[in-house]
Amino acid sequence: MTQTGSPQSFIVRWFSELGAGDTATAGGKGANLGELTRAGLPVPDGFVITAQAFLQAIEHAGLRESLCRAAARAPDEDPSALSEVSTSLAGQIRDVECPPDIVAAVLSAYRRLGAPAVAVRSSATAEDTDSSSFAGMNETFTNVHSEAELLTCVKDCWASAYGTRVMSYRASQQITAEPAIAVVVQRMVDSERAGVMFSADPGSGNGRVLIEAAFGLGEVVVGGQLVPDRHVLDRHGPQLLEVQIGYKEFKVVRGPEGHDLRVDLSPLEATSRALSDQEAIDLADMGLRVERHYGRPQNIEWAISNGTTYLLQSRSITSTDAVPADRRAYQPGQPGRAHGHPAVRGRLLVGLGVGPGVASGTVRILDSPDHPDSLRAGEILVAPMTSPDWMPMLRRAAAVITDGGGITSHATIVSRELGIPSVVGTSTATHVLHDGQRVTVDGRRGIVEEAPV
Repeated sequence: MTQTGSPQSFIVRWFSELGAGDTATAGGKGANLGELTRAGLPVPDGFVITAQAFLQAIEHAGLRESLCRAAARAPDEDPSALSEVSTSLAGQIRDVECPPDIVAAVLSAYRRLGAPAVAVRSSATAEDTDSSSFAGMNETFTNVHSEAELLTCVKDCWASAYGTRVMSYRASQQITAEPAIAVVVQRMVDSERAGVMFSADPGSGNGRVLIEAAFGLGEVVVGGQLVPDRHVLDRHGPQLLEVQIGYKEFKVVRGPEGHDLRVDLSPLEATSRALSDQEAIDLADMGLRVERHYGRPQNIEWAISNGTTYLLQSRSITSTDAVPADRRAYQPGQPGRAHGHPAVRGRLLVGLGVGPGVASGTVRILDSPDHPDSLRAGEILVAPMTSPDWMPMLRRAAAVITDGGGITSHATIVSRELGIPSVVGTSTATHVLHDGQRVTVDGRRGIVEEAPV
């Protein structure tokens, strides 16, 4: 194992050498994995390719100053123009020839890990703070199982520091520091069940633990790809209070050749519980242990494999309580507006409520984020599901409604940070609503109603 202070230590750091104070070196994700490891919590083994290695690589290629200048001038209010700039900058990073000492250090660490299948995950130095999660903004790759693939994924993670969704998110959070990104390389967990846990409810602050769970790898939960099971637990005990069974129509597993594979589930399997009562209680107990260690509520990704529970990530829960008005996605005078509870005509949909207050606006139904200019500022975005790829649109939306997803998905976390009322997991929003319809979205109660004209 590489030791701190060795010639390679500025390139590679093992989890056991890192702590919560090492975000400038390991990024938020890497620093927190180190903190969890040193606290004796069950974290799969791994190491971090430092942010300094990234900066050295782009400096060696003569790109560092030009990347910073171009990013500073990026037209973040124009989604199409921003996409063009981002594609150019990310492409330049992918074309970088990685310095030999970085290649040698990374491959040496990978071999010391045992050259297993690994997850390769971006870890930006500005992410996982109390106000900015960067949830799902940078790239993550699972089931990476060769040295060549590992090196390619590292450069793809580096390039994501200048991705469209990252640049848009940085602008929304008024982050102006030079982008710097570390990369986590972590032994892959072939989970049978996985999901996300909030050690406190970020919406109500009512002291309850929220757990969302599905079968297979956890990307289906964090990516909002389906409606997961939802568990609500009292922190005292902890004690299970409520279980809502989602419709988990598929799972993602590691395929026979190491690549992710989607497996469709029967209706019986789709409505089976992913967690037993006791498993939910045990998870909540572990989540509260993590919270006590950090001294603040945590957003935790977890996985269960062969009867063992692993923690894959932990970050502070971000909240909209302190989001200034000038950083909201909509302003007074725009077509969509935030307001109190108005008189309404009738209830149209019920789902899981996320975000502050209520907003009214005109419906725009979209199947994908491929044409960000198709959503006008202040409209209500309605989609089958949202992912971080929708970031440029989320900034323009007055509110969001989705068919799928849970309250712990990456896109939902970002909506909350931006102060955008959302109702997710409605199942039928894209069929019940229509373009041009005026609706009111209540992010507190999880209700969509007709809005007065």
